Amino acid sequence: MEILILPLILFLLVALAIALIVIAVKAINYYPSVELKIELTNKPKMSSDDLLDYYIINFGIEQITNHINEIRNWKQSKLEACKGREKKIAKLKARCAKNQHKAFHFVGYRINTRYRQVNYQRYPYKVAVVSNEFSIDDHFVVNRIRFLKKHDYDVTYNQYTKTDQRKALTQKLKDKIKERDNYTCYECGKHMPDEVGLQIDHIIPVSKGGKSTPSNLRVLCSKCNGRKGGK
Repeated sequence: MEILILPLILFLLVALAIALIVIAVKAINYYPSVELKIELTNKPKMSSDDLLDYYIINFGIEQITNHINEIRNWKQSKLEACKGREKKIAKLKARCAKNQHKAFHFVGYRINTRYRQVNYQRYPYKVAVVSNEFSIDDHFVVNRIRFLKKHDYDVTYNQYTKTDQRKALTQKLKDKIKERDNYTCYECGKHMPDEVGLQIDHIIPVSKGGKSTPSNLRVLCSKCNGRKGGK
């Protein structure tokens, strides 16, 4: 019996040592992090950039702002604890630089239907399947919010930086501009509810760097758009 107990004690001691090492490493590398989950069922496939913009535009920035404030308070409390000790302050800054990419963890998922068979009958059940997952630092998120706010949250980063801005003018965006402008020509005031002669105009032409963003789009009738040309 004693021969069996000794290996068990050694095993438990090794397991305890490993657990303590893991806890110590986590404590050394700790940085406030939050996981944000976004359901994308029936949504098109998204890149990490598009997923970030989709969350900000559709779910707002309250939770993001709260976490950014949490990070700032955590940094402030750590700096105050290290006050007057330059080496510790340097280590804290190094830890932040190393781990700040973990500040936000975004998880996009889809709800899929699967089936299990019991007694020759199939029964449906739902599962969440991760479709996109990435971590990002708080400075990047803050800059992205500033970019989207500057453009009234009407355009994503990828849409704005797309090389072919004419392709960025999707049918969905066209319909949005028509409804916003009440199917009325900006120049002459012609109302076109039947959409005959209705055209979507880039205020700053694409040829001169204009973007396919709501702020740079308007409704014109064919005559007014023809007179404008590339001006």
